[in-house]
Amino acid sequence: MLINQAPAAECDDNLSWRDLYDRDAREPNDLVAEVRTAVEFGMHDPRDSVEMVSAAEETTQAVVTALSSPWSLYTPHAAGLFVQLEHQAEALQELGRAVSRIAGRGETVLPTPAGPGQPANLSDALAVLQSVSEQVRALVARHAPGTVHALDAAPGSAPIAADVHETLAAVAGLLAEQHDGTVTLNRRHKEGAFEDPEDGFGCGCDITLHTAEEEYNFYRGDSQWSLVKESDGRELSDSSTVYDAHETLSVSLKTAHPQQLTDGILRIIANDQQGPQDFAGGLHAVPTGTA
Repeated sequence: MLINQAPAAECDDNLSWRDLYDRDAREPNDLVAEVRTAVEFGMHDPRDSVEMVSAAEETTQAVVTALSSPWSLYTPHAAGLFVQLEHQAEALQELGRAVSRIAGRGETVLPTPAGPGQPANLSDALAVLQSVSEQVRALVARHAPGTVHALDAAPGSAPIAADVHETLAAVAGLLAEQHDGTVTLNRRHKEGAFEDPEDGFGCGCDITLHTAEEEYNFYRGDSQWSLVKESDGRELSDSSTVYDAHETLSVSLKTAHPQQLTDGILRIIANDQQGPQDFAGGLHAVPTGTA
């Protein structure tokens, strides 16, 4: 499922594919910050190279896993893969220069390239890697612009909300179409009076869903989207309600794709309605807390 932050009408063919990546890429996360700190501190110890190569291997495999999700693909992701290829091509070039420095110190010997019928040696390997690096650069130059611009121009299946309230309202609209029971968006603030919170909580609004047997409530809190069912609630003396079970959706973005959230809600309810024998995947017991 292709998801773009900006509508297709806002696409700019005059921007390079690298500009599109810089425009749409999110703020660096904690993992990126740690890498940048290490680079700024200086990486001159051989252990630094080993640690970065190890981290690169882990993150590259993690990207494969992340892209396997049907909701994974944004234009910046595709552009970022081409950026990775460019850096990998540079790394292959730098590998050759690093070996030359080692040979210059007398710590290894660069042999004459092997002749016909002879096993390939270190010089042959470095020559091939340099050729591969050049091929990768040519591949990126040829295919990155068309690929990234095509994805940037592709319309998303639904507009991405601007804030957490718009996300909740969009989910309510989709649930009304796709859920068999009654769906109610419970507004807790006046229209236009909402300010997008920075503390990870929602706008105060929530969604009530009814099935033949149960009533569920969907809301945002503590940087998560969660679902509870009213039969698990216990009313306290101050008229507040606590719940002994809830399900947290796997997606946590406050402006997540509304259909992705809707799919998660309907899946949790379907699993929960199957009964205790199929409890895995339904609502899970958690420490008591306010909703």
